[in-house]
Formats: sequence, C-alpha cells, structure tokens
Amino acid sequence: MKCSVSRTVRLLIALLLIVSMLAACSNGGNQSTQENTTPTPTEVPATPTATEVPASPTPTPNPLDSMTLKEKYKDDFMIGVAMPANIINNAAFKDVIVGNFNSMTFENETKPDAILRKDECQKGLPDTYTEPVINVSAIARSMQFAKENGIKVRFHTLIWHSQTPSWFFTEDYTPNGQRVTRDVMLKRMESYIRQVMTYMEENYPGQIYCYDVVNEAIDPPHGDANGMRKDSPWYEVIGPDFMNYAFEYARKYAPEGVDLYYNDYNCFSKSAQIIECLRPIKEAGNIDGIGMQSHISTTDNVDRQIRGTAAKFSAEGYKVQLTELDIGVSSTNKNAEELQAMKYCVLFKKMQQGKQNGTINIDCITIWGLYDSVSWRREEMPLLYRFDGSKLVKKRAWYGAMQDPEIKAVEY
Repeated sequence: MKCSVSRTVRLLIALLLIVSMLAACSNGGNQSTQENTTPTPTEVPATPTATEVPASPTPTPNPLDSMTLKEKYKDDFMIGVAMPANIINNAAFKDVIVGNFNSMTFENETKPDAILRKDECQKGLPDTYTEPVINVSAIARSMQFAKENGIKVRFHTLIWHSQTPSWFFTEDYTPNGQRVTRDVMLKRMESYIRQVMTYMEENYPGQIYCYDVVNEAIDPPHGDANGMRKDSPWYEVIGPDFMNYAFEYARKYAPEGVDLYYNDYNCFSKSAQIIECLRPIKEAGNIDGIGMQSHISTTDNVDRQIRGTAAKFSAEGYKVQLTELDIGVSSTNKNAEELQAMKYCVLFKKMQQGKQNGTINIDCITIWGLYDSVSWRREEMPLLYRFDGSKLVKKRAWYGAMQDPEIKAVEY
C-alpha cells in the first residue's frame, strides 16, 4: 500500500507540473499574439510646402531714363517744343517741358491774326492808317514761364500770307475794303515789325533768340518765274520784293544777337528757289538762317529730304533749324511705333553727325507739339509722348530721338 501511495503522489505531482507548463505556454502565446496585433499609430504625412514660384526678373533700368533730350544734345544744338499757352501753363507737364526743352515756340499766339487789333485800328483812323494797333498780352504767362525756367523763345512768325487778316491790307481796315497802295502797305509792314520787336525786347529782354521773319513765301508750282508765291496779299499789294523789305525792317529793329530766319515747308523740293530768292537778302546781311519745317512720315527719306537739304543750306552760309518736326505713322502698320522710333533715331543721328563734322550748321530741332492727342496730325501719332490719363508717357519715338542703342538707326 505504501508503495502504491507514493506512486500516486508522484503521478499527481507530475500532472501538476504538466498543467503548470501548459498554462505558462498558453499565457505566453496570448501575450505574443497581442503584441503582434496591436496596431502601430498611423503616420500622418508632413504638410506639403507651398510650391515656390520663381520671382519675376527685375527689369533692367534703361540708362536713358535718367537723361533728357536737352542734356543729350547740349553740345550740338538746342531742343525745342511748340505748344499753345494752355499746354505750357499746365503744371502737370512742367517737369517734362523744363527737363527736355531749352527752346520754345508758341503755335498761334504770335501770329499776326492773334496780335493785330481790328477795332482799335478802325477807331484810331486816321492816326492808325500807317500805324496799326497791336496787342501781345496773350503770351504774358507763357513768357513768364519761359523766363522762370531758362527757356529761350523763337518767335513765329512776323510776315505770312496765312493767318494775317484780309482787313490789314485795306484802306479802312474792313475785310472787303479797297486795298491800300504799295507805299502804305510798306509803312504798315515796318510799323508792325517795329512795334512787335520793340515790345518784346522792352518787356522780355533777352528771351527772344530768333524770329521767323517771313513764312512760306516760296511755292514754285504756283509761283512766279522765281518761285515766289503769287496768292499772297503781301505779294499782291507790295510785289515780289516784299520779302526783301521785311528782312530789312527786321534787321533794323531786332536787338543785337537775335537771329532772323526764313521758314518754309518741303524745303527739299524747292531748295534752289529758296536760295535764289534769299540771295539779295543774304548779301545785304539781313538774314541768318533757314527754318525747315520737317513735317514728315515714316515713309519719307531723312537723308534725302532733311540731311541733304540742311547740308545744302549750310554750305550757302546759313544756320539751319528744323522748326516744326513731327513724324507721322500709318495706324495700319503693326510695326508703326518701331518704324517711327527708327526714323527719329536716324534723323537725330544724322543731324548730330552733321553738326560734329561741320557739314550742317544746325542750331535747334523743334518738335511741333508735346503729345499726340494735341497734335494737328493726331491721327498719325507723330510726337514723342502720349498722354495717359494723368501723365505723359515716353513713346518709343522718344528713345529713338535719344538714339537708344536698342533701336536701329536705319531707313526702310
């Protein structure tokens, strides 16, 4: 029995050990399973950074923008502009005008019809019979502007068949009156020139540097044998020598150092007639220069029409000015503004070269207007600036006049 009990005890112990081992294995397996099945935290992707947009390159400043027209050509010739009084006295344009121009022309305020006074001439008869009444007060503010800003003035014009009232040539100063004699008209001419020049010098000493004494008196297709325009009241009343007298009187009353000019359009087509008609005036010492109006287009040839003619006049001993320059474009040409810039570039380059090599005695280049929309050729956009709502904007034409290296100085 004793032996049997011991065997039984041992079997029970063995069973307990086996159960204990099985339990341990079971717990270990469960723990392993739990560790392997516990989900790991989901990885949150990093917030994407904003795509970097390449910065727009900063435009390279054009060095010409720090310069002005008058600075560019200060060693060669003056740069002028023609404007009505309302433009000159507009404060919005002052910086552009003062910065770029050192010569000024009034478009209409100094023409005879703006100066002569019909009612006063009529009321003053007979005292005014050979002493017409004038009034030049309309230019007072503009002359003051010029004085304050160091701008010289070219006076345009004393004697012209257009914009000189018909009543100025009649006995009683009425439009349909009987015309006066040659002698009376010569007296009126001299009185008019004397009064204007005396008034300008007394009230604005030193500001007028030149006068257009006679304007557009030569017209070969419709002229006499010498090319003198016949459809002019000056020619009809005085005769073909009226221009000689005009310059004689102008020299008599002009202040010392003030230049006297003959001014005309299409000079290239009538240069021979101009030279011949001016010869006796030149020999008398009563003329200094010839003004070439220079209203051209991008299709015109600068070398033939402008440079060659200016060189011809210079060879005859005259100073030369381009007095009314504008270059019109065709709005149908998609390259219109670039062609215009190229033409301005060619013109200014040839004038500068001519001055520097002594073939062109160029004294001033005057642009006929400040910006396109006030030009008499506005539909052809002929000038250097456009007006953009509140300010003037330089066109490619301005850079052409400045001879920007980016603009080709070639003619097509």
